Amino acid sequence: MPLSKNARIALFLLFLSVAANSVECQHLLDNFRTIEINPTSLTVKLDGLLPFLSSQEHDFYQRVLINSGISSIDHLGPTGSNIRYNGFLLDSDGRLITRSKSQVLMHGPYGTVFAQSTYYYGQQYNHQPTDFHVELYFNEGSYEPAQQVEMVNDSGELSAISVVRVIRAPPEFLVACATYDATGRLLVLSVNGSKNGNWVHSTEVAALYPALDFGTIYEDRPKTREYFGLEEIFPIADYLKSPENKSPQGASPTYSDVVTLHYQKNRYVRQDIFQVDGTHTTGFFKYAITPEDRQLEAVDRQIRFGR
Repeated sequence: MPLSKNARIALFLLFLSVAANSVECQHLLDNFRTIEINPTSLTVKLDGLLPFLSSQEHDFYQRVLINSGISSIDHLGPTGSNIRYNGFLLDSDGRLITRSKSQVLMHGPYGTVFAQSTYYYGQQYNHQPTDFHVELYFNEGSYEPAQQVEMVNDSGELSAISVVRVIRAPPEFLVACATYDATGRLLVLSVNGSKNGNWVHSTEVAALYPALDFGTIYEDRPKTREYFGLEEIFPIADYLKSPENKSPQGASPTYSDVVTLHYQKNRYVRQDIFQVDGTHTTGFFKYAITPEDRQLEAVDRQIRFGR
């Protein structure tokens, strides 16, 4: 005999109740106070379950169940802050697959340039180096802001170098980012455009410049690089002695050039901003060292930083 409408509703509510109380009472989304990562097994344990979908006044960890047991965890700032310190992907056994950081490096009328880091922990990656590069991307979303400081310890480990050249050109600005390893060898070239202070999708910009390469490229593209006047090898030894903008001018007028030295896996940076009149200013920034950063420090030390 077919079930009545009320019976079907009751059965559906019973199913929801059982589902909500299964898998250790996990919802599709849960918030927690703390995280603990075993550096040997790379298993992740969250503790201090917070009220479901409640607002948080302090940092917290948000777990989202994706599918087939795969889940993501974001270390977020207070509710409404749009801050994210780390983003994790976990396998069905609760072990780390990847960790990502999106850290603000520059912001201006051209939009926001981020330092992007992705750490690979899963066995399928076989100790793959950390992906680190600099690129212009959209302002919306969650990211980690930089904290200005008076000075950084530049005697520490230099992990990467980046050069960002901003020029005035359609759609309004073009932003070319070259990321180098600590020896000055080019690793990644990223070229994007912006309009009204925000990133414009690469396909839209590429249509304006059919002879150039747009997006993020993990190899040298000499024609595109030379168009923006970026160097294949950054002269780091000379630069440390005398910080000068040695990059030749590209095909279009330059709005600004920014050279950033990234220390200790981008925990600290020194940033030199060169204006078109030849003057330059130097700023120093740092990024937060989170509990999970410390817990993974010994593991990350064994992984090469930068492709």
